Amino acid sequence: MTLQELEKLKGELLEEKKTLEEELGRIADEDTAIKGNYLARFHKAEPDDTLDEKAHSITDYEEERAVEQTLELRLQEINETLKKIEEGSYGICEKCLTPIEEERLKAIPLAKLCLSCAKKVNFSKN
Repeated sequence: MTLQELEKLKGELLEEKKTLEEELGRIADEDTAIKGNYLARFHKAEPDDTLDEKAHSITDYEEERAVEQTLELRLQEINETLKKIEEGSYGICEKCLTPIEEERLKAIPLAKLCLSCAKKVNFSKN
């Protein structure tokens, strides 16, 4: 991957990171105890709410919690990739330490494994 392509990718990742942080800010608060962790906000039901309204509040929380966890995982992957770019270790397989195929990185910029290692991991899960 050329330096220009790497800089373009970094810019795209920074833009996605910003978007994810904004989305997380709408439904969750940053956990002060654990860096990079978010906690979905619970919308408390009022004492005079009906049982249906209280149940709806719990359902809303569970849905937002699932979204928060998905966004948080994606943000973590982006932060890890940005760190690798800064350290100069981007594009190196975490398992066998060989370069990840350029075509794979273009298709899956957050890939951590080369195609060979990824196939082995997926094969062992089946």
